[in-house]
Amino acid sequence: MTETQPRSDNHSPKFLVDGMLGSLATKLRILGFDTKYDKDSNDHDLILKAPEEERVLVTSDKELYLHAKQQHVKAILVKGTSDEERLLELFQEAGVESLDLSNMSRCSACNFLLVETGTKDDLGRPIFKCINCGKSYWRGSHWRKLDALFSSVNRSLASNR
Repeated sequence: MTETQPRSDNHSPKFLVDGMLGSLATKLRILGFDTKYDKDSNDHDLILKAPEEERVLVTSDKELYLHAKQQHVKAILVKGTSDEERLLELFQEAGVESLDLSNMSRCSACNFLLVETGTKDDLGRPIFKCINCGKSYWRGSHWRKLDALFSSVNRSLASNR
């Protein structure tokens, strides 16, 4: 097995996503961003965890966002209702100028790195496996919708530069 290149360089933000944005957290992981999804912690704990873990707190809860900012915690408030709107808002606020759509490096379930297994599915697509939970991934038919979403966000980011 060979390890894929994770999006963990010093230029990519790491995110702490609150419990109201699970779908967004999944999309960020698929894109390779180190993203912790925390649906169990209260607001106070999230505000403590974000700086401790050097993560940007991501929320759609205005009260949590304002409290985090009062505590000088890096936080982004997303107001959009669709994944596309939320991704675009988040990336614009975080200073992400473009997405690497070829990098599938994190498990959407647990955020650990994926490794290429060296095997392919029946259609010749490489299979990846999570080093933590063992879940397998490949770019199947579901990928078309994700690719369209991510490509649209990328075009919007490019037009806003």
